[in-house]
Amino acid sequence: MIRKTAVALLLAWLIPLATHQVRLDFLLPLLVLAGAVAVQRGGVTLADRVVVAAAQLFGAACVFGLAITLWPGHLHPTLIAGVALTVLVLLAAATGRTPQMPKMRKDALLAIAVAGVSAVALVPYVARDLGGRLGLPLAGEDIARHFLLYDVIGRTGGYLFLRPEALRPFVPDAELTGIANYPQGLHFSYAVLDRFVRSSAHNAAPATAVDVMVWLLVGTYLLLALAVLWAARRIAGPGDGAARLLPVLGLVAAWLVLGDPVTVLSRGYPNELAGLACAAVLTALVARPLTRLGEQTATVALLLVGVSFTYSLFLPYAGIVAALWAVRARLWRRWWAWVCAVAVGCLAAIGPLTAAAASSDSQLLLNGTARVVDRPATVLLVALAAVGVLATGTPRRSPRLRAAGFALATAGVMAAGLGAYQIATIGRPVYYFDKLLHLLIVVALCVLGGLARFRVRLSATVAVPVALFMLVAGGEWHTTPVAPGVKLALGRDRGSPEAARDALLMARMFPDGGGAVNVDLMGSPWRNWSATLGAAALQGQYRHFPGWSGLLYPGGKGGTMDDLDRLVANSPVTVRFFLHDPAASLLVVDTDHPNRPAVRPGQPLPVAFGDPVAPSNIEAARLLAAKYPTKVQLVYATPANP
Repeated sequence: MIRKTAVALLLAWLIPLATHQVRLDFLLPLLVLAGAVAVQRGGVTLADRVVVAAAQLFGAACVFGLAITLWPGHLHPTLIAGVALTVLVLLAAATGRTPQMPKMRKDALLAIAVAGVSAVALVPYVARDLGGRLGLPLAGEDIARHFLLYDVIGRTGGYLFLRPEALRPFVPDAELTGIANYPQGLHFSYAVLDRFVRSSAHNAAPATAVDVMVWLLVGTYLLLALAVLWAARRIAGPGDGAARLLPVLGLVAAWLVLGDPVTVLSRGYPNELAGLACAAVLTALVARPLTRLGEQTATVALLLVGVSFTYSLFLPYAGIVAALWAVRARLWRRWWAWVCAVAVGCLAAIGPLTAAAASSDSQLLLNGTARVVDRPATVLLVALAAVGVLATGTPRRSPRLRAAGFALATAGVMAAGLGAYQIATIGRPVYYFDKLLHLLIVVALCVLGGLARFRVRLSATVAVPVALFMLVAGGEWHTTPVAPGVKLALGRDRGSPEAARDALLMARMFPDGGGAVNVDLMGSPWRNWSATLGAAALQGQYRHFPGWSGLLYPGGKGGTMDDLDRLVANSPVTVRFFLHDPAASLLVVDTDHPNRPAVRPGQPLPVAFGDPVAPSNIEAARLLAAKYPTKVQLVYATPANP
């Protein structure tokens, strides 16, 4: 045993050294996952072990990031893989566990459902070029700051809330505290995976780096789909056959790709996707715990850390349902459980504490760019999940369904409570209410597994019409033809591809910004604003963007020639204007009474959006170049075509 362990420890370092030399580091995360699966014993099927192992690895990576931030090796793939494999070898030696093939029962049906979701979700990303892929989340704006965190963590090698000064050169002073303290567990994981994907110890060029991030965003959504489908199957129970599971998993899969969960992907919220995936796995494990208490405790603990380090808004839900399991398992009787509780409490507190430092007193009342959740469809989904838990009185005899019902009620009460608070304070529910509805939807999809105990005909009679209903309609009140997922797959939900291509063009020409703030004036207003934001993030020049945001933002009052002149005069760096369309305009003569073209709601803004009396974009840029010849640069660029 000692000899085998010594050989395994040697291989734990020789393999990463070899893969790095031949640029095959992308195999190492798969090897680590396979090793984590091999030491699992609490799950019955292969899917059980894969999902649990992935959840454990993500939580462990969030914790490991605290140490990596302080060690000199930073994000080198050989060092990270060597440490991970070493830990797995020592864990296997300590527990005496050798690789063991789990049962494949029911995994085939789950695999088909996951493959179906993956195929539909991948279509709009595989079919588009990089500009088209990036344009989808760029319309939601937040992706620029997510890239900023991912990029700077890659540059500095660790969490920025531990050393916020490292972020100062990249962000405005007014936003330093907020961005530095944003939960960074997923950004850190992305930065690490980027190293393995490219077999590199350093950041890539902006276009390559953002391409990797977009695919990691898509991968996070696919992991969410796997987590939800697995959770629904697990809550269904071990006794339900494929015939009963088929309509339930079909309905869950349809909701994932047609309904609101896919909008979290298209709008570019990677942290929320990861938090939802952790919540789904936790919901399943609270309803049906693993057969090994130690593995169950470790997994629940690491899921709490994962939620804390990604989306702390969901942490109250995670803490409440985890406490339910702890009480049912009578953990208070075990001394080691108290030690674990203290350690997990300290680690899980990091997310809320840093988020509190990054938030204002009215954070929960802020609006955002998330799509409004389909209210009637959500009510229908929750009702179906409740029927699956409560009908025929089975919960009285099933701790599994009682726990699932408790989880559903917890998520529902949280959403209702925040909605009531927002209505009482500002008169309507906004942004974070929809985020909690996303959590409620995911929990309800997991709890739908309870429907599998009904007769096959009854399950199919419910699942098929509901799935068709989701297919043909969508929107806030389920009145808009075509569901969000269908719009995404068919290309009707385009995002801002032209803006993304402009941002990529600017970043390719000047990867580090070229010592200037780069301002897009080439086309229509939203395109210019989003492209300038995207380029600022890609070039590491976001520090200079906020001052230009007010002038470029189409939803504001606009700006005059004097406002534009003032921005140039006060700019601490050179101003580089990108120009193309002679008709493009944004300036007005009077910001209190802007003379702009009338545009119907929902229609794109015209390229000539400014006051006809005010200078066009090219005219204004030329006037400023003549007035500030050493400070203003003009680039006549040709926008990239798809």
